[in-house]
Formats: sequence, C-alpha cells, structure tokens
Amino acid sequence: MNLVDHMPVCATHAVYVMSNPDGTDCEFLLLNGPDSDSEKESLRTRWSGRNLRGVGIAFLDHGTPRVIFKQEPEFLTVLRLTAAFAQFVVEMAVNDSLRTDDGVTWCERLYALQDARTEA
Repeated sequence: MNLVDHMPVCATHAVYVMSNPDGTDCEFLLLNGPDSDSEKESLRTRWSGRNLRGVGIAFLDHGTPRVIFKQEPEFLTVLRLTAAFAQFVVEMAVNDSLRTDDGVTWCERLYALQDARTEA
C-alpha cells in the first residue's frame, strides 16, 4: 500500500514516521529523504539500537496533525505519535521564523533603500 496516495492534496509538512513499537521513541523524516551518503550514515548511527521501524506518514491537513499508519497501532501509540508530530511541526515553524532573511527583515531592508526616482 502506498501511503502517500492516501494523503489529501492540501497536506503540508509531510514526513515518514519511524517509531519503536509503543511510540515512546520516534523520528520524522521529510518525504524527500536524505540525499547524501553522509546523511544516510548519520541516520543509521542515530537509530542504532533504538528499535525504530517505519510505521506510516504524518502531515498537516488544514492545520490539523494527521497520521496514516501501515498497521493500526494501540490508541496510546497513536496519541504519542500524533503529539510528537505536532511538536515537530512547532519546532520547524520556530526554526523557520528564526531565519535571518525572513519576510519582515526583507521588508525592512526594502524600506531602507534610497528612492532613486526623480520627480518630474
């Protein structure tokens, strides 16, 4: 079953969910995945001994966290993974808002430029 086919068209922040069986330890991978061999090796090192396996995909659907599982886990596991994904999205949003070249900074720099137009 291709889980991505079950995502709504409006889904954002889609990730692949890696978790241990009870959902107390998990990681989220952007669906485009690691590109370089060093990134893949870093993942292998981080996951060593953690008993993580692919359990599904998570995404935002009109701002609401959703998870599609390969096999339906216990209710507590669903709660843990959905809460962990919501926290992951919050961290992504905070990191994005801390970028130095965000929209506000761009507007401030634009406003500070000299007006080169001449009056006619």
